[in-house]
Amino acid sequence: MKLRVLAVIALAALFGASTGFAGEGKGSGNRWVFNLIGSDEMYIGMVPDIDGDGFEDEAFCFDVDLVNGKNRQVIGSATDCLSNVAGGANGGLMLVGTTFFNLPQGTLVTRGLTSVQPVNQVTVTPDGFPITHITGASGDSNAVLSGSGVFEGREGTVRLSGMVNLSEFTGEGTPIFFDCLFIVDLE
Repeated sequence: MKLRVLAVIALAALFGASTGFAGEGKGSGNRWVFNLIGSDEMYIGMVPDIDGDGFEDEAFCFDVDLVNGKNRQVIGSATDCLSNVAGGANGGLMLVGTTFFNLPQGTLVTRGLTSVQPVNQVTVTPDGFPITHITGASGDSNAVLSGSGVFEGREGTVRLSGMVNLSEFTGEGTPIFFDCLFIVDLE
């Protein structure tokens, strides 16, 4: 019994120390949790310069609902644009993802290097929509390209954990279903 009590005290101390440490690190400012949900047909759009030539670049873009990650209410729209798509390991893809979060408070534009991998097990969204691929991106440097309104002049990190269905996607004019969670930590 004493061993259990000591284990609980040790875990509580460890948990308390780890949550205190996390609150003091990078991204401890203003956290936004966004969920991009929906299906849209791909169109060619322009995104801020990727290759360093000073000109906007073409990307495959999709417009979907922007949902508050806490209460699941639609709070705006998002445009997710995919560029520099290349083959990756194990049948996956690598790409540059540029995402426009359009809210009443302003627009936030972020960018990340994204990995896309086929699912290994049958995967469905909580609403029962089938998923073919898992996506992810994260980094420890500034991922904010620009912002307006409350996002103007802000910097921060972005983490993407997502699910997509590419089963109907064959190119321009065909859809991708998105259910992607973005965590944006602004300084």
